[in-house]
Amino acid sequence: MVKCEICYLDSFNHVNWQGKRICDIEEFESYLQGPVRRRVMDESQRESFESDLRALATTDMASTMLKNVLEASEAEKKPWEIGEALAECLLEDQYEVNWPSNTARDKRTPKASLPGADLIGFIEMDGQILLILGEVKTSCDSNNPPCVMTGKSGMIHQLDKIANSLKIHNSLLNWLHVRCKNTQLWPHYQEAVSKYLESEGRAIILFGMLMRDTDPNQLDLENRAHNLSNCVDSPTKVELIAWYLPYPVDEWPELVMGGVA
Repeated sequence: MVKCEICYLDSFNHVNWQGKRICDIEEFESYLQGPVRRRVMDESQRESFESDLRALATTDMASTMLKNVLEASEAEKKPWEIGEALAECLLEDQYEVNWPSNTARDKRTPKASLPGADLIGFIEMDGQILLILGEVKTSCDSNNPPCVMTGKSGMIHQLDKIANSLKIHNSLLNWLHVRCKNTQLWPHYQEAVSKYLESEGRAIILFGMLMRDTDPNQLDLENRAHNLSNCVDSPTKVELIAWYLPYPVDEWPELVMGGVA
């Protein structure tokens, strides 16, 4: 788990927000090149995939073709992909979130996106299992708040849609059902969805993760949090977290691959 300090912390109604800054740079580099790299590269699945394909390549021609296919994989990652993988790792470590699937695995094409939310999983809170849904935004914008927090494509508007759109809920519940059925997370699915249905779709936890390379500033979240509190009804709870990281956003992909000193 990477160490951090809380730079600001506040709440309004059922919306909480806080800013966190990384404390130990060397520890953070190890975290990027360890858990974050494994997640963004989906290394465990990749190793199984390559091993199975090698077993099927039984001729020189097939082996050459396999080599060409593997070398054509999308090796270069974008800063936003690092931001999403980092956010998922931090939530898993600090809130013990269970992810039914590595979201990197579900992108059938390099530009594909998941149905309605960046974050989809389960969290235990107050002795009960609840759905966690959310958005991750990565920004190098120096403004407070950055542009990724505002407008129709901004985090707050997207969290509002996730909280209130039954169409999105349908897609997400179906997505989760496929990945949880006949797995150890099936009881989590059953409990979380039961509570969701009993609460008329309100018993969920929304997370908004802002990944930044600037100095901490409460203005990144404060006004947006107040706006969101008017759009989301209890018992839905909202956690907005801004992470302030010690390296420029455009260096994150190289850092994850171990290429920046």
